[in-house]
Amino acid sequence: MNVCFIDIGGTNIRYSFFYNNKRLSIKKKEIPVSKSFNQILNEILKEKETIVTDLVISAAGPKFNQTIKMTNQEFVIDAKKIKKRFNLINCFVLNDLEAAGYYLNKIKSNNKIIIKEGQKFNNNQILVCPGTGLGLSLIINNQKVLSSEIGNSKFLNSEFLKIDKRLIKLKFSKIEDFLSGPGISNLYEVIYQKKLSTSEIIYQLSNNNRKALYVADIFLKMLAKFLAEISLIYLPGNGIFLSGSLIRELEGFIDKKRFKDNFLNQANQSHRNFLNLMNINLIKKEHLSIFGCREFFNSIQKDSS
Repeated sequence: MNVCFIDIGGTNIRYSFFYNNKRLSIKKKEIPVSKSFNQILNEILKEKETIVTDLVISAAGPKFNQTIKMTNQEFVIDAKKIKKRFNLINCFVLNDLEAAGYYLNKIKSNNKIIIKEGQKFNNNQILVCPGTGLGLSLIINNQKVLSSEIGNSKFLNSEFLKIDKRLIKLKFSKIEDFLSGPGISNLYEVIYQKKLSTSEIIYQLSNNNRKALYVADIFLKMLAKFLAEISLIYLPGNGIFLSGSLIRELEGFIDKKRFKDNFLNQANQSHRNFLNLMNINLIKKEHLSIFGCREFFNSIQKDSS
């Protein structure tokens, strides 16, 4: 059995081969503007002389009938067409946060940072990643993973706009316009009338720049409020987990007491007591979607044996 796991991002593709129970290292390839996904995939699969028999692909975007139309690329990933074109035994397509969710319970404690302690009351978890957009998956009973498109919803926009009156000047259409890498850049621009990239803001943070610190504080306050609202929807009694490079970059600027207060503040007393049971963790480990593709494939193999 020769398997390839692929995670497609906004600018790069990461992939790993699994031959005869030996996993090779994760590789990265920049996505050429001029090439189709099939052309890129063909190049990847030809890297090894041994024929790839199975393929698992994760990508950002809603999944319908094993097809994903990506939100940050012009690619349409259709598992049935790919399976036929490359003569594969199996081809599976997963939303990127769905894939990462399959790996969540394999992450060791030394790769987690506790933001807020809590008490387990069921086996459900949520995984949240503010990245190019805002991704979320729900892990039910430590087994079933459901993806969502919550980043494209609007249910908290009015609450976010109350945090700083200057935010009203910019028309935000969805939650990920606030809670994402581009979102933190949007916040800086509307508050200070100057456009900085996410990486520039992170650099300013590392120098304790006053403006960047304020924007990070606003961002983290919004994130805490968002986590509280979705916790009341999904009831993640086994933990809330934050992942991705952006949140790892912001980790040193998270005041845990302040984050907890913002997480609890908007609820009434009975719901506040309920939210207080939930633990919040930041995941330090990278490449969760690739590892999740492997865990998903392993679970499929176990179910079929």
